[in-house]
Amino acid sequence: MALALALLIAVGSIVWGTVAAARGRAMNLQEWSVGGRRFGTWLFWFLLVGETFTTFALLGASQGVFSNGAPGFYVLGTVVLTAAVGYWVVPKIWRAGKQHGLVTMADYFTTRFEARWFGGLVAVFGIVALLLYAQVQLTGLSLILASLFGSEVPSLVYVIAGGVLVAGFVLVGGMRGAAFTAIVKDVLLIAILLVVAIGAANAAGVSGPMGVFDAMKQAHPSGATLPGLHGSAATNTWWWMSFLLLTPLGSFALPHMFQVSYSAKDVATIRRNQVVQPLYSLFYVLIVMIALAAVLALPKLTGKQANASLLIFVREKYPEWVIGLLGGAGILVALVPTAVLVLAASSLFTRNVLGARSAKWASSLTAMRVGVLVFTALSVLLVAHSNEKLLSIMTNVYSAVGQLAPALFLSMLWRRVTAPGLAAGALCGGLIVGVPALGSLVAHTMPPGTVVGLPALVVNLIVTVAVSLVTRPPSRTAVDVGAGDRPAGSAEAGDLRRSAV
Repeated sequence: MALALALLIAVGSIVWGTVAAARGRAMNLQEWSVGGRRFGTWLFWFLLVGETFTTFALLGASQGVFSNGAPGFYVLGTVVLTAAVGYWVVPKIWRAGKQHGLVTMADYFTTRFEARWFGGLVAVFGIVALLLYAQVQLTGLSLILASLFGSEVPSLVYVIAGGVLVAGFVLVGGMRGAAFTAIVKDVLLIAILLVVAIGAANAAGVSGPMGVFDAMKQAHPSGATLPGLHGSAATNTWWWMSFLLLTPLGSFALPHMFQVSYSAKDVATIRRNQVVQPLYSLFYVLIVMIALAAVLALPKLTGKQANASLLIFVREKYPEWVIGLLGGAGILVALVPTAVLVLAASSLFTRNVLGARSAKWASSLTAMRVGVLVFTALSVLLVAHSNEKLLSIMTNVYSAVGQLAPALFLSMLWRRVTAPGLAAGALCGGLIVGVPALGSLVAHTMPPGTVVGLPALVVNLIVTVAVSLVTRPPSRTAVDVGAGDRPAGSAEAGDLRRSAV
């Protein structure tokens, strides 16, 4: 019954989202890739939040708390900090996309620096980050299905089935299909987390929600402070703070967030969403409490099973209908973000690597759809050849994509920054993150526990500034793509004033 309910919810939601997205609309490139730039407050809200509440938010966050205790609490700050950065940066991204007809992140950098080669470099860097992120989602999908419904079926079969579903509904519905399906996903996920959290204390054998924290204090007194249950430098204060700093910087350097940002109707829609979005972090409190209850209820659960601690807790302690609802929500939590990730990767490759930007709308859209199939297959292959924990993979994602952060923020803040400077900086930072020997060498200069992406970012920034000062800056027209502001009396300025009020 649980498996049937989960499949009914997941497949039904995807079919509904795909049909709702395609109904009555001609599917050209703009409609398929950025939703026609018409998403209002609610649709943009669910799409933006949907890219925040992923399998990492559900499983990686619970695994962090289950394995280490307090180090996993960093998730409570990520949404708030990301929204604070987004309130300033997303309107600038949207404005550039609206004015210049941009579709991808690399389109923005190509236009901002008048350098197609730099856009291609950003595209390659972004595709790598997107594939790692998609690996997180599909790894989470295999964990969800195997943990809730048994391991008789090989986990790779679950991943392949998920890849087929992703490719199918992206090919038909594009960005709008992902947005409509995200509505069901987020509402269902919030509801099931509330149900599980309400029953968590009873499942753990304690009295009331506060009893979970009291029992943790007695059984694991080190669990509420850093470095957590196991006292490792890998989860100390420096790790905690460096990862918390990298997350909001890396969030908007992820290429798919550019395409999501382009989909909004106007700046007022974006600002309203960024103001309200921190409220979503309150649902992480539910995940934290459930994870702590799982520590009490499943004391012998260790090793690789920690990734699935929340799922195993629900499977062992809750009735089948709860397992089915969580399974359905979990499938959507994995597939909806993956859909946007492969859509963004395909857009980057066809427009900015192959050069499909100059092609006609129809042929370009066909190329992007073929790209969706290719990148979905690559994501499945990555999962098949990896056994890392979700938190480790996600740390690698933000360490890698964080090297694009100087390019994003300096393009909006410093008129003198140049494409050669940013390329040199990203290359140096990327080598530190990607080459273990260099990463270890740099890590020895930092306090133990610091995420390697942070010192790499510092090196990146220093190199960027140095090279930019000795290379030719872009024209004023190009600079205004990122750094330019609307005149005070413009309609958009009025929208911003009304939004602020």
